Amino acid sequence: MINKAFAKLVVEIDYHANKWEAKTMEECLNYSLDLLDLLNYFSSALSHLGLARLSLSHALSLVKSSPSSAMERLKMIEFKSLRKEFKDQENKEDEKKRSSSDKEWVILQALLELRSTGFWVCSIVLAGLCGDDRAYLKMRRAVGALSNPALINLDSIICGVVMEKGCVLKEVRELKDAADCLAAAIASKNGSDAAEEMQRKLQEFEKLLDGISKEVNCLFFELLAGRKELLNGIRIQKP
Repeated sequence: MINKAFAKLVVEIDYHANKWEAKTMEECLNYSLDLLDLLNYFSSALSHLGLARLSLSHALSLVKSSPSSAMERLKMIEFKSLRKEFKDQENKEDEKKRSSSDKEWVILQALLELRSTGFWVCSIVLAGLCGDDRAYLKMRRAVGALSNPALINLDSIICGVVMEKGCVLKEVRELKDAADCLAAAIASKNGSDAAEEMQRKLQEFEKLLDGISKEVNCLFFELLAGRKELLNGIRIQKP
């Protein structure tokens, strides 16, 4: 949505990429490259959750034939996945090097806002996928200060919730609860109802992961297309 808003701004002020100054081009290319790198971590986190789902499915298949093996596998499954240090995102304008035109300045400021907001949104989603509140806090520091008052207030609320309750997707929490219930039911030798509930949760979780993966892939290809268009604009840029 915010990428589309930026594209709309470029059209509305009639200041396309082939007119940009070098530092604005560089800022846009760096932003898209950093975001592509971040999307790779989305894919990694989704892959890890997919493997956890397969492990749970395998444990479920062992409930009748080998209950003890099923319990052992249920206890071994880990949902957390991210271990990455995030570099600070520069979001400051050098007043001494202010752009030579008003339109150039508007585009550069919009890019800085795009970077700040985009990485903030990604920090929330990615930390939820990883199930690690430390990942959210690291990315929150890396993003730097937000300029939008509404987002600042929302960020404060989200941070409070994360600090108090942790950062785990509702669907992941429900799946873990179902796994715990299944383990308890197996121990009491009455796992049929719990197994059915686990199967239902696994199907819901698979649909969720498929949906998120499609969104990530779509954004990935949109960014690649945008970079290609920008690079083409650089090639035809007149001195």
